[in-house]
Amino acid sequence: MSTVILAEKPNQANDYAAAFKKATKKSGYIEVEDSQFFDGKAFITWGYGHLVELAEPKAYKDEWAKWDLKELPIFPGKFKFQVSEDKKKQFNVVKKLLKESSEIIIATDPDREGENIARSIIALAGADNKPTKRLWANSLLPEPLRKAFANLKDGKNYVNMYVEAQTRQISDWLIGMNLSRLYTLLLQGQGVHEAFSIGRVQTPTLYLIYQRKQEIENFVPKPFFEMFANLETENGTLIVKHKKRLDTPQQVKELLAKHRISEEIQAE
Repeated sequence: MSTVILAEKPNQANDYAAAFKKATKKSGYIEVEDSQFFDGKAFITWGYGHLVELAEPKAYKDEWAKWDLKELPIFPGKFKFQVSEDKKKQFNVVKKLLKESSEIIIATDPDREGENIARSIIALAGADNKPTKRLWANSLLPEPLRKAFANLKDGKNYVNMYVEAQTRQISDWLIGMNLSRLYTLLLQGQGVHEAFSIGRVQTPTLYLIYQRKQEIENFVPKPFFEMFANLETENGTLIVKHKKRLDTPQQVKELLAKHRISEEIQAE
């Protein structure tokens, strides 16, 4: 019987370890002991953010390795996940611990992406048949963490967050892989010899930045008028400002006349 606590990153794992009575660092994991929470030893291990990622198009079909309009759209029947070469050593540590565990505590960040990161690792490790608990902690200080570990949630209640986040991850992959190739190949046909990256969030954000830059470059200064009023109160004079700027003195006069206020217009 052993419990594995799966953290998102090494510093998070170190904070968890500090909440228990005894912690011993090993290669890729930390052994902890605390009879209040565990019967014997527990093991804290971690990923490096997205330890598991979606496979590249060439992992599905050799033809998809080459950028070719005839091969678009790229739409795998079943999506594959993989571990990049530089992260395989840590993944193998995590996989071994998960496979030997009797219970897994998901302790990645308490949000949809954290749930996706943890359950993607668990699934690729072949441990998705193991019972899970969910640590839901908004502080990494020892005392709040001890309270959170004493009140673990049922992992089944958070599976929908994983499904939602993974759906977003797959949609990002489909948009990026297909539209980046489509735009790049079409523009290359017009003589533009560069690769263009298209993203669901990235591209509209860049366009918003471009729009703002254009507004700044094309800005033409023009005079405007602001209205202030001095209100006498028991505690002295209170200055209030009209919420809108006005373009001409005539607009100011019309507004004052509408509310039957005597005018005093000063240009600055």
